Amino acid sequence: MKFAVFTDVHGNMDALATVLRDIDRRGDIDHIYNLGDIIGIRHNTNEVLGMVTSRDDITSIAGNHDEAIMSVINQTPYPEDLKDKFYEHHHWIAEHLNPQYYEYLNQLPRTFNLEVAGQKVLGIHYEIENMMLEQPIDKVPFSPIVEPTASHMAHLFKDKEADLILFGHNHTLHHFIYEDVAYFNPGSVGLNRAPYTVYGIVTITPEQFNIEHVRVAYDNTRFIDGFEQKDVPGQQLIFDKFIQ
Repeated sequence: MKFAVFTDVHGNMDALATVLRDIDRRGDIDHIYNLGDIIGIRHNTNEVLGMVTSRDDITSIAGNHDEAIMSVINQTPYPEDLKDKFYEHHHWIAEHLNPQYYEYLNQLPRTFNLEVAGQKVLGIHYEIENMMLEQPIDKVPFSPIVEPTASHMAHLFKDKEADLILFGHNHTLHHFIYEDVAYFNPGSVGLNRAPYTVYGIVTITPEQFNIEHVRVAYDNTRFIDGFEQKDVPGQQLIFDKFIQ
């Protein structure tokens, strides 16, 4: 099996389109796995959801921003850990979110599991302890981000059983092997400090699995200009933390 994996699109239509074109160009990808945070932070919410939901070869899971935005729409408690950063921005996203995507976002699972050629694969946006997997987003189920090292990954995901753990969330490339478990985060599709986007390709055979990190240039002018044109709340924080 050969599949692509991407994460943290964060509403960046042009970056996602670039990734999907590159995947399609290859012609040998069996499936695509999206590891969450499809929306939030950037401003092309409905466009990216349209791209993802229009294809039958993409399996998606939820990220913390997806769930936080839906807590606004569902009028359920909003997570305290995001309130001082993204509360106003998430309300703006919610106001512009097409209701046709409510059910899709509400039904996103938090994990997926595969078994391919004897290899167990887990997909999760970031570690959620097993006893927290059913807790709502206001209970802050996602674990705090740790430094990207092999030993930290092994400790972070110590309650998970898999040969390969795929995740996202902190927008940084991780590719580690620790005691025969591989950990891979391809980095963010939509939030990079230069005009490029990233994803991963995983090939699994009975003998082994291979992980390739792919980086593709794209024109990010329209995405950057859109913040000012649409008067997106939280621009300064977003640019300082994620873009500039």
